[in-house]
Amino acid sequence: MYFNEILIFLANNNFDYKFIILFYVISVILLSLPIPYTFIIIVNVYVFGWYGFFVVLLSIPIGSILTYYYVKQFYYLIKKISFFKNKTINNKFFENIYFLIIARATMPFFLVSLAMSLFNISIKKYLLITVFGTFTNVLLVSIIVEEIRNTIIKYEDIIIDFKDPKFIVPLLILFMLIFLTNYYKKKFKLK
Repeated sequence: MYFNEILIFLANNNFDYKFIILFYVISVILLSLPIPYTFIIIVNVYVFGWYGFFVVLLSIPIGSILTYYYVKQFYYLIKKISFFKNKTINNKFFENIYFLIIARATMPFFLVSLAMSLFNISIKKYLLITVFGTFTNVLLVSIIVEEIRNTIIKYEDIIIDFKDPKFIVPLLILFMLIFLTNYYKKKFKLK
């Protein structure tokens, strides 16, 4: 099978709820591991459309809680690693909820989960930051992937209309988030 045929098959699928549950469980497990969560969003949304968006939204909090508990269980082992012995990070950084939400939205998912788990952040605050910080990325990537999926279904080929607002607006918002992160890094002199 050619790659295009696989893409068309996945886009035109009629998977039932059993596959959605399977993808949910797999997504929760993968989100608790150091795997880029953008890949998980793309796969779920491409295969299930907007149902995949909700699968990812529901699996992110559970996957991040698993990471939180992994790190808490192995806290003493992790603290023995020389990289984590160096406490140059200001604790005020981890008290600023708005900055943590921006960090969650723009930095690698697993690394932020690891960092927030190592510092004394309550589970409620951790979940709040995770939900608000990841929602924008999940939504923006889902819009882009859903648009690509729709063009594959419609034309049976990958055709991206770069002039379509459904494609441009999410990209602009993603670039704005990247700009905001760089701005805050410079403003607060974070490395």
